[in-house]
Order: sequence, then structure tokens, then C-alpha cells
Amino acid sequence: MRKKLYCLLVVSLFFLTNGYSQKYDKVDLIVDNYPKTITTADQLVALVLKDFTLPDEKARAIFRWVCTSVAYDVVLSESMNHSSIKAFSYKTEKEKEIKEKKFKQDLIQNTMITKKAVCHGYAVLIEYLYLKLGLETKIILGNLRTDVSQIGKLPEELNHAWNVVKIDNKWQFVDATLASGFVSAKTNLFKFYFNEGYFFTSPEKFFLNHYPLDEKWLFVAKNKSDFAKLPVFFGAFFENTYNIVKPESGICMSKKSNELHFSISGLSENDVIQYLASSDNKKRYLKLENQSNFSIPIQGNENTILYLFINGKVIAMYKIV
Repeated sequence: MRKKLYCLLVVSLFFLTNGYSQKYDKVDLIVDNYPKTITTADQLVALVLKDFTLPDEKARAIFRWVCTSVAYDVVLSESMNHSSIKAFSYKTEKEKEIKEKKFKQDLIQNTMITKKAVCHGYAVLIEYLYLKLGLETKIILGNLRTDVSQIGKLPEELNHAWNVVKIDNKWQFVDATLASGFVSAKTNLFKFYFNEGYFFTSPEKFFLNHYPLDEKWLFVAKNKSDFAKLPVFFGAFFENTYNIVKPESGICMSKKSNELHFSISGLSENDVIQYLASSDNKKRYLKLENQSNFSIPIQGNENTILYLFINGKVIAMYKIV
């Protein structure tokens, strides 16, 4: 189990620009019209088998339903910690196998009935439903980067769970927890919002805030040190097509330069860039040198946090030291 299962949910309210959104519009429309009375996995699987035949459409249908039907359980998340949570005990591997199977079955049933879960509940439900549909899938445990305090630290803590599913002989990443919505910073309540960016995410982009316990599930030539250096990326970044080329590091040295230079690919001429430094908490607009390059003054902002915004939504966070 994990020390804490906060699985922070951060997303933006941008219109979707990911190509997958258009590809699966029809699938989403069908699933969104499923009856609200579904309370068992078998009911859901029967509907999906009736409506879809292609593996990727089945995977999308399940993902869409789970992300738009199961709310993140904030109360459970805040109560779970290493000292107070123990799913079950066992003496032998056989006993472990039996109890683990029952634990998963109970978790699946409870999630389908209550429509609430934390990250492990989402992952277990996705795994079960995919397997019922004949899709090869696995639960991946690892580290999710959500806070500026994690910048510069190796991803040793297990604090998240997600899935991979094999489609056309290729493993694809899915994270139903992050795609389902977000927890409001003002009210601490969960709000549904489907984030397209966490369905079939490219390995290069998925790596930016996920590090698996078993490194064979990285699918990129990176390591823990590479992950530790990254800035914190938010949900708005993942559901859009732009990419931060520079800076690559999330730690910026104010004594080496008076400015932090950015290069972002995929921006449109209508995108608005802003930044905010925690030292004065003022959001400022930036003028682009061209459509992808700009600089942010950092002199006097030592030991502060820099937030980068595109179209009013925070996409990344840096530490200035």
C-alpha cells in the first residue's frame, strides 16, 4: 500500500485539441447515453460488447464510462495512510493469492455501487473490465508527480496506480484517475471533467508525471534522475498538443541568469501566455519573441515557485533557487 493516496487531480477547462477526441466522438456519445442505473460490471460489459467490436473502441468505451461515472473519493484519500491501512494479511503465497482476488472483487463491486474510488480503485476496475472484454491489460504502480516539493527528488514513493492496455500489439497508457476530473482547491470537492490527455498517452508525455515501480513500463530511455529534474506538469498540458522544449529542468538557478528562456512547440497565434511568481503572487502577460519563444525575468525571485499559464490555465510549475 502507499503512504498516502492523494493522487492529485489537476486539469484545465480547455476545448480538446487531441486527435483522439475526434476519433472517439461516436464512442463517447454512445457511452454517455448508457443508463445511469448500471451497478454491476456485467451490465456494463454487456452493453459494450453489444455496441463495439474493435479493441480500441472497447477500451475507449470502458475508459469513458469509468471516468464520467466514478468520482474521486476525497474523504477516503485523506484518511488513507501507511500506518492505518492494511488491505489484508497472509502467511503463504497461496493465501495471498486468494485474499488478493477477494479484495479486488470486493473493491470492484463497491466501486460500481458507490461510484467512488481512489487511484487503486480506478485501476482495479479498469483492469477487470478490460479483461472481461478480452483485452490484455495490467495495473502499474508507481510515482505521480503533483507538487513542487517533488522537483529534484527521486521518485521513490509509491503514491499512484494506472493501467496499460495492449491494442494492436502495442501497449497503451491510460490513467482513469487523472482523466476523471479534479479536486477543487477552494471547496476540496471533486468535480467531473474528462481529460482527453490521459487516454493512449504517448510514452514520452506520460513520463512527464508518471514513474513506474517496474521500469520496464517506462517505454522511454529515461531514468529516475531524469524524472527528478522535471518541472511539475498539470492536466491542461496533457490534453493539449503543445510541448515545452526548453527549459528541460524544473529547477532554475536565478544567479546564473536574469531570465528563464522558454521554447514551446505547438502554440497557435491566439494562445495567451502568462506567468506568476509566488514571491509576489501577480499574474503577468508575456509578449512572444516569435510564436514559440519567450523569456521570463527571474532576478530577485530566488527560492520561489514559478507558474506558467496558457490561455488562463496553469500548465507547468518550476522551482527557482
